[in-house]
Amino acid sequence: MEESTRILISSGIPGFDEILGGGLVKGWSYLLKGAPGSGKTVFGLQFLREGVRNGEKVVYISFDESKEEVQMQAELFGWNINEPNFYFVDKVEKMDILTSDLMFVDFDSISEIHDIIESVVSVRELENASRVFIDGIGILRDASRDPAIYRRIMASIIRFLNSMGITSIIAEEYTGDIGKEIISYLTSGEFLLERVVRGDGEVLRAINVLKYRGGKAWLGRHYLDITDNGIIVYPIIPVTGISDGERSLISTGNKEFDSMLGGGIYEGSSVLITGKSGVGKTNMSLQILVANDRRGKTGILYTFEESEEEIRERIENIFNYKPSRLIIKPLSPYGMNLGRFYRMVVEDVENYAPAVVVIDPLNALVRMSISFEELRRAMDLLESYISSKKTISISIIEVGEAVGDFYLTGAGISYFADYMVVGRYMELHGEIQKVIAVMKNRFGDHERTLRVLEIKEGEGIRIGEPLKRYTGLMGASLEKID
Repeated sequence: MEESTRILISSGIPGFDEILGGGLVKGWSYLLKGAPGSGKTVFGLQFLREGVRNGEKVVYISFDESKEEVQMQAELFGWNINEPNFYFVDKVEKMDILTSDLMFVDFDSISEIHDIIESVVSVRELENASRVFIDGIGILRDASRDPAIYRRIMASIIRFLNSMGITSIIAEEYTGDIGKEIISYLTSGEFLLERVVRGDGEVLRAINVLKYRGGKAWLGRHYLDITDNGIIVYPIIPVTGISDGERSLISTGNKEFDSMLGGGIYEGSSVLITGKSGVGKTNMSLQILVANDRRGKTGILYTFEESEEEIRERIENIFNYKPSRLIIKPLSPYGMNLGRFYRMVVEDVENYAPAVVVIDPLNALVRMSISFEELRRAMDLLESYISSKKTISISIIEVGEAVGDFYLTGAGISYFADYMVVGRYMELHGEIQKVIAVMKNRFGDHERTLRVLEIKEGEGIRIGEPLKRYTGLMGASLEKID
């Protein structure tokens, strides 16, 4: 099929078509793999229901579950497989070890191979069908025993479906051989449904696009949820943004803080605030959000540790201010995944056009990710998009090192930050003090001294004079220079 004549159809899976560059190529066959419980049946039902919505004839061929079992699964989502244009072909009994001879045949004759092929391609329901989902096809592999025979069977079935212009998804149990099984070479795309259980018992789900011949697709892993409405995929892919004109230098609302940063923060830049718990990281970000609100600009705070009521009470108590344009979104890493968070931020930036976005803390995203490399990639893409909108992004990272250690980031992703602010504890005159320093300004010079940070109720943050008359700033305690 020439590229110019390819027709794309929707998979029926929200977010999945975006990954494939518009959808599935009509008339081609695709392999869907996954372990038990990964969502293969749900995926297939959504694919077929999309066809029914478009007035197409669709067919579900099952070698694995009876119609009653599939209907029970469908009802969990409010779906009905008995609706018009939806045809179900039950092949379970034919492959039953107790009632069928097929499980004992070696398929070593032409007639036996022909019979098993005919059992699929001669199904009368396939006439004028537009979409087909074949579930449990691996049972034919187990029954045929010989890989060469299995290849002949599957090649014939797929060739027939393609010749009829039927778009088919063939589901098979995942056996560990990604992209190397016989059927992998016969289909035009291969998708792997993954189910990863974290150490705390939380389940993360994803679909891995291993192969796609229909054009430019975003290969690799993409997170998904199985919701009450079915599967939703959250593509972590580049989002186009437009950046025009010069970027202004924005004040934090605190002249000492501005001085430390080199004059303020440029629009569209990324700020990383890191340090041990309690050193003032959240309050520094709130200082910037309050100043932004006072300028009449929208700000968004994604908080994984406090409720909206707690944040607003903190702002009122410390800054004596009630923000009117601050959007606070309390979140939890439980029941959340990296892909859903990524899409949430992209949509919020697009819909609300905030001047400042804060993630507190970024550490929570680690628990929502299958791998740290995926988190780094997602943050790269997210920072690039936010920057293109001239929005300031602030990420807070909590480090767990000892109080006296001078530790910079704790997450290994400080490279994307334009500014880096570090908070720590120090002993000064027999008291533990909160001390901050600016370690990085990608756009120019910045203050290179440490200052004491104080949080005063009703006054906001107060930053002291540079500690130039002390030594031991990189250790746990300070000594005054005479």
